Amino acid sequence: MKKILFYFALIFSISCNKGPNADAIYYNGKIYTLDSSFSIVEAMAVKDGKILATGTSAELMAYDAPVKLDLKGKIVYPGFIDAHCHFYGYSMDLKKIWLTGSHSFAEILDTLVKNKDQLFMGWLFGRGWDQNDWTIQEFPDRNKLDSLFPDVPVFLMRIDGHAALVNSKALEIAGITINTKVSGGEIIIKNGKVTGLLIDNAVDLVKNKIPEPGDVYKTDALLKGQRNCFAVGITTVDDAGLEHDKIELIEKMQSAHELKIRIYAMVTCDSGNRAYYYKKGKIKTDWLNVRSFKIYADGALGSRGAALLQPYSDQANHYGFLLSDIDSIRNYAEEIADHGFQLNTHCIGDSANRLMLNIYKEVLKGDKTRRWRIEH
Repeated sequence: MKKILFYFALIFSISCNKGPNADAIYYNGKIYTLDSSFSIVEAMAVKDGKILATGTSAELMAYDAPVKLDLKGKIVYPGFIDAHCHFYGYSMDLKKIWLTGSHSFAEILDTLVKNKDQLFMGWLFGRGWDQNDWTIQEFPDRNKLDSLFPDVPVFLMRIDGHAALVNSKALEIAGITINTKVSGGEIIIKNGKVTGLLIDNAVDLVKNKIPEPGDVYKTDALLKGQRNCFAVGITTVDDAGLEHDKIELIEKMQSAHELKIRIYAMVTCDSGNRAYYYKKGKIKTDWLNVRSFKIYADGALGSRGAALLQPYSDQANHYGFLLSDIDSIRNYAEEIADHGFQLNTHCIGDSANRLMLNIYKEVLKGDKTRRWRIEH
């Protein structure tokens, strides 16, 4: 009988000591669960990266866990999801010259002069200006840039990413003249001269001439971008337009547990990227979701490129424009549907939105399971 009791006690002991019930307990806080009843709790238990249980501090302190962290009354929210951003581009731009918050073009020039040695791949690269925030709300030209920086190419991206101001050196490198034509964009000309202001597809004529940084730069930039996102509670991002080599770098960093931010990556809709993912197929891991392509129907309001049903109030007879012709857009939609992928379309203007909703209706034929999106 004693032997039987001994074995029973041994089995009970083994079953009760399989290891910790949780990896960590967070207690004495104010935790917003965002469950169906929007309950607020004091504590939570976490195991294998997932919330195991929530409740009072007394209840959860009963769990066996190697880590027990006193929140000391702090508020805890679930991680925020940014449903449309450009995380990769934001990360790459962190080492460039930021021009947000400027109140005049003269202020931007002062900033550039102060940071003239902060070159990006040999270019003076700034981002974030918005003429609507200036005392004189007019688009700038290249004249003062030319006088200050005659030998260094300058590229200044507008805040919306749909316009850029460049100097003569940059125009020279890109081979842009008064006779250059571009579809789905504008090279602004005034008094018979190229002003240096480029809209939508015209921006790429110069941007594509700026050399790509190496993987060391990219990796460092992505980690810094991740730190900034985590610092404000963003744990998932929907990155609206990436080439397959950039997605592969992200996947490599996630596999190495360096990049821990979750990313829903929309694939840039060019022929090479489409062919690559049609063959490779969709990607779905705990950290990466690749199932969609991103196209642009029109531009943006601030740079006067959004396609409108009525003309702009400050630009007579100007309705904005589509970035691709209608037949091409419809062909993209049909091809993407045939391959089982999702389509997400940048639309700002009411005319562009009406066009895309009609194309979606025509191509999807009532199928609502694809979750096709209109961005913006």
